[in-house]
Amino acid sequence: MTDMPAPTVRTSDVRTTSFGDWISVDSRTVHLADSQSMETHVVRFPAIALVVPLDGDDLVLIRQFRFPPQTWLIEAPAGRVEAHEDPAEAAVRELWEETGFHVRTMRLAGELRISPHLSDETTYVYEATGLTPGAAHPDKGEFIQRLVVSRTEARAMVREGRIVDAKTIAALALCDVI
Repeated sequence: MTDMPAPTVRTSDVRTTSFGDWISVDSRTVHLADSQSMETHVVRFPAIALVVPLDGDDLVLIRQFRFPPQTWLIEAPAGRVEAHEDPAEAAVRELWEETGFHVRTMRLAGELRISPHLSDETTYVYEATGLTPGAAHPDKGEFIQRLVVSRTEARAMVREGRIVDAKTIAALALCDVI
């Protein structure tokens, strides 16, 4: 973040279009200080909790089928923070749902804004240690496989383009994996 003050603007004509229970788009007219105006659109999306689970030299990732690109992606476990849910609690829940792992220690590693030009989404990145394995409990419609890889293999997967998910790559960097 920066200490610079926000520009002086005024908004009007705010229109919200909802898509399902948790995505909406705000369209508005922004009036700038120089008397010009422009249309802006903001995708309103709930916060995401993402977990980098570390076990010594190994980490736990997932291979998940993603419908928009119609392909399997290798990612860190992550999911939506429900309304009135603490992001750390969501991180624990998502790790258990997607991998089956229980965690003893969770540390906030940082926050990400993946598409700030388009969305207000914040991704909270947690580093998890003290892992105990168990059975995964994916949500309906989730196709997930658990992967345990070494830090060296994770770095190679990023370099070779096998991990292409931006939030996962940024999270691995925040947790000093790559």
